[in-house]
Amino acid sequence: MARNAKTYVRNKKAKMNTQKNKGDRAEREACIYLSKATGYEVERRFGAGMEKDKGDLTGIPNTVVQVTDMKNKAEAVLRKPREAEQQRINAKADHAITMVRFNKRPGCAEGDNWRVVMTIEQFARLIR
Repeated sequence: MARNAKTYVRNKKAKMNTQKNKGDRAEREACIYLSKATGYEVERRFGAGMEKDKGDLTGIPNTVVQVTDMKNKAEAVLRKPREAEQQRINAKADHAITMVRFNKRPGCAEGDNWRVVMTIEQFARLIR
């Protein structure tokens, strides 16, 4: 393999690890805040991202939780709830939520940089 090709592969792997680490941190943080807010013991679900994905977190009854810390928050808010819906179907759960992590602002309380987003259909299913 040529030197440039090795460098490209190494840099690509490093970038993938950086994104995975960022996602792992977000999931751990989301577990803490959801556990405190709901009283449920929320944990990371291993195997997330695989075929027949059933969400990132487990512990809230009959609910799939997708966590995202994407740079483009508008894209995250539009795209990730749709993915959470497919995960809800895979898990045979009644509800799906997406937790979006925003950058912390000065004076922001712990956990106040997170927002839960849903599609209109997901919200309707929640309140029925």
